[in-house]
Amino acid sequence: MKEEKIMIVEKWLTENKYSRCGRKLDKVLGIVVHYVGANNQKPEQTVNYFESLKEGKNEIYASAHYVVGQDGKVVQCIPNDEVAYHCGALRYKEGIQEKLGSYPNYTTIGIEMCHDEKGFSEETLKSASNLCSQLLMEYGLGVGDLYRHFDITGKLCPKFFVEDESQWIAFKYRVSERIDALRELNLSISPFSIA
Repeated sequence: MKEEKIMIVEKWLTENKYSRCGRKLDKVLGIVVHYVGANNQKPEQTVNYFESLKEGKNEIYASAHYVVGQDGKVVQCIPNDEVAYHCGALRYKEGIQEKLGSYPNYTTIGIEMCHDEKGFSEETLKSASNLCSQLLMEYGLGVGDLYRHFDITGKLCPKFFVEDESQWIAFKYRVSERIDALRELNLSISPFSIA
């Protein structure tokens, strides 16, 4: 397997109360995948939405660390060591707080995936699985520490991975295979490339 770089474009959110509070994560205990919920939305549109929340007009708290586009492009808008508001809830699924703490946003990295009405493109799945595998390795985690938003709160997110469990299993398998391949290569350099 040849090393594949993930092209990551940094577009940092302004520090604000509603989408980038600036608080450091307590630690990283999991990676949580989401879907943006709006068909054919570009990653920049999702990031711009998060940025628009800083005005506080609707008092909505929302963000994620990464947004993966349908073309495979990855935009990072919050540093990995800061809190993003991607999986907060009044109630969590049974056992989650024992694994991720009382407020899982303090211990997880969130990844939003763009899509169309049919689901995720191959490019999205490839970049997202590569990103997940690298993050899991970086933080000493395994595929068991990869969650859907649904697994944390019960929300129908990512819809395609919840409505069709086989898609979620296939995604996790891709991540697992990528981790095995990276370990085999014993990569000492980061497969990330910052634009």
